[in-house]
Amino acid sequence: MPLEPFDLICPEVARDEQLSVVVTAQGFGVPLGRYVLREFYCTELGCDCRRVLTQFFRSDNGLQPELLAAVNFGWEKPRYYRKWSRDPELWREMAGATLESFSPQGPDAESFLALFKNSAANLAFVGRFQRHYALVKAMLAQGKWLPSYY
Repeated sequence: MPLEPFDLICPEVARDEQLSVVVTAQGFGVPLGRYVLREFYCTELGCDCRRVLTQFFRSDNGLQPELLAAVNFGWEKPRYYRKWSRDPELWREMAGATLESFSPQGPDAESFLALFKNSAANLAFVGRFQRHYALVKAMLAQGKWLPSYY
């Protein structure tokens, strides 16, 4: 499942619809501030994984962006992901939000995961991922964008 950044596939949409989370009160274990999420979607032709990888970056400190956490999120129910693995641990992990095991994580990654899970309770938040995923898949199917591995 090769992943590509949404902002490279659909730069205008990514710019206009970039997700951010503003933390204004203590409670999640992350510093107060605004965090932007960079989205990555699967660009494998024929794959319908219905997942996104998001990376958290602090956007309001004026410093070089630093990866704070990388979170995988599958919005379908676990039964949908059974087709990828007979291992119940794997397909259950594909549904919902988990930290990306192959990505570097900041010291507060678990707290960002909790923040993400709280945000994912908002249907509009999840709906944006679903729309972006559908846009990427449509562009691939129509040949309007080729993955970098071609």
